[in-house]
Amino acid sequence: MQSLLKAIRDSKFWRERSAREQRMLLATATFVSLVVIFLAMIEPALDGRQHWQQSLLQLRAEHAQMQSLAKQLNRNPLSTVNEARPIDRASVERSLADAGIKPGSLEVSNGLIRVRWSDVSFNSVNSWLLRLQREQSWSVVEANVSARERIDRVDAALTLRSLRSSP
Repeated sequence: MQSLLKAIRDSKFWRERSAREQRMLLATATFVSLVVIFLAMIEPALDGRQHWQQSLLQLRAEHAQMQSLAKQLNRNPLSTVNEARPIDRASVERSLADAGIKPGSLEVSNGLIRVRWSDVSFNSVNSWLLRLQREQSWSVVEANVSARERIDRVDAALTLRSLRSSP
């Protein structure tokens, strides 16, 4: 920096200027330097600070809202287990019809479902069982499945029990 100032003072341009012009050039250079420093370093920092302060206000509001919702959930906890609906013959038949399979025989008693099929698609029965397990928490207690000569065709007898009502 010192060498730069010395080079400027020793230059022909600087020596040709009067003392008043030199002071004005020095003041102008100082002013321009301060403006450049402000625009390059200080203004972006101030803008960033303002942006983050506004974001912080919004985040604090969201945090307060989440805290309020958490308190509400703690006061009124949701049941994580669905209420066990009693199963009846009509709902089982409706479930089978939705799966596109018709049972040969169907018994619903004492919390058990006994169903038999003759020449039914194994894939359809399996899909129905998976849906019954996932949506209503039923599981297979006993299964007897015999393959037919055609692909994906079986004779099946199943006994199902609700996992919610089991001891």
